[in-house]
Amino acid sequence: MDIIIKPSSLVDIENILTLAQRKVLNVLLEHSRQNIHDSQTYSLHIRTIREKAGQSLFESNTDVFEQIRAIADLPPIEVNIFGKDKKYPTRVVANLLAQAMYDKEHEVVSWVYPPFIYEMLKRYNTIQKSDEIGMYTKLPLAVQAKFSSKHALALWEFCRSRFDEKRGYAESPFITIEELNKLFHCNYDSWFKLNANIISKAIQDIHLHEPTYFILVREQKARHKVIAVKFIIQQRLFDTTIAPKSNQTTPQTLFDEIAPSAIDKKRNAAVEKYLGTLSTEQQERIMAEAVGNMPDFLSFPVTEQEHTNYQILLTLHRNMIVESIMQHKSEGVT
Repeated sequence: MDIIIKPSSLVDIENILTLAQRKVLNVLLEHSRQNIHDSQTYSLHIRTIREKAGQSLFESNTDVFEQIRAIADLPPIEVNIFGKDKKYPTRVVANLLAQAMYDKEHEVVSWVYPPFIYEMLKRYNTIQKSDEIGMYTKLPLAVQAKFSSKHALALWEFCRSRFDEKRGYAESPFITIEELNKLFHCNYDSWFKLNANIISKAIQDIHLHEPTYFILVREQKARHKVIAVKFIIQQRLFDTTIAPKSNQTTPQTLFDEIAPSAIDKKRNAAVEKYLGTLSTEQQERIMAEAVGNMPDFLSFPVTEQEHTNYQILLTLHRNMIVESIMQHKSEGVT
């Protein structure tokens, strides 16, 4: 189980689950989906659940079951809250688990779904159906394991469920503050507070762990007040996460320290051609050096402008490194 395949209706839910509960639920959903036609009762060893969801989340094996029991005890919650899956009404409430059992002697947990969830998993078991494309999302288990915030995990799933890997781009619809409060299970009366306390931190956490894309936020205003936002999910120029540095500074002017120039297409093409002759390990070392040369104030981009600046500067640093290597080899030959 390296990839969790999760219906988008269960991605867009009221996030009343804890971090541990959401990770555990994802593990249970994927195990059930793979065995959906064999039974309506599913079982996993406690050790497997701990390994897949994350060992550090639980104090003991019993604690794993307590998290599952807590999911079963939750009141009905709203799913498909943005109506992404058109086969279901926008306003649907459902229990996530109908029953959970723990065989302590054999350390095995068993669970049963309510009919709505069971039928949903059954429907998505054959994921190659063309009419189901976009109605589920693939969540890499290795990336999920790195999140330490329930809000970051929820936003990561939300963006993953919308990101188009072929286009390398996606946009969510504009989402109101009220809807965002539901997605993150909070109650902020303004975008300023919601962004400062939840959204910006979640985006930073995602950028630290997600190697495929980065997230931009676009605001919709009425009389200078933000009433809704949309998330723009864009593929990274390079397959690398954006890690924070310990000594970040905030310049008064964004480019007091360095101003990116336009990337020369011919020189960039020469660099790309040369990189194609190198091994993956050599390319990774070059990228690591380029990331290390980034100015501190751009090392953790959040805004659209900061992302643009980061990508341009990262390309420039990479090109300078590669051109230096090419020149050195050329001089060595002559």
